[in-house]
Order: sequence, then C-alpha cells, then structure tokens
Amino acid sequence: MMRLRVPELLAERKMTAYAMHKASGGRISLSMAYRLAKGTFGMISADVLEALCDIFGIEDPGPLFLRERRARRPKPRS
Repeated sequence: MMRLRVPELLAERKMTAYAMHKASGGRISLSMAYRLAKGTFGMISADVLEALCDIFGIEDPGPLFLRERRARRPKPRS
C-alpha cells in the first residue's frame, strides 16, 4: 500500500497544515491541507503533488511516498 508522508514531513519541519496552505500560494486549499496533514484524503492531483514538492523542497515526488508492504495471507490448503 502506498501512502503520502505529508504528516511526517510537516512534523519534521514543525509546520502546520495552515502554514502548508499559505506556503502553497493557494495551490492547496485549506481543507485539502488539513486532510493531507491527517492523511485522510481520497485522491490527489498532479498540481497538489507539484505544490508539495515545492513546499518541502523536493525535486522528485518519490520522497513524498512510503510503500508499506501488506502481510501476505497464507494460501488455503486444498
């Protein structure tokens, strides 16, 4: 499962959702900033990803994501 690391990045920089919204210059709405900060959002646009890269000083969006591996279920025996 892939997830955005926005909550961790905000904590590392001691930044609030409101500050992220302001730093985006309006590219990230305040409500989206709060959803991103909590990790509770459905979809994210390329424009928001680009704004996050600018805010966090990231050239490539890779560091915005974390891949969490799911535990494999054992195969049922026949």
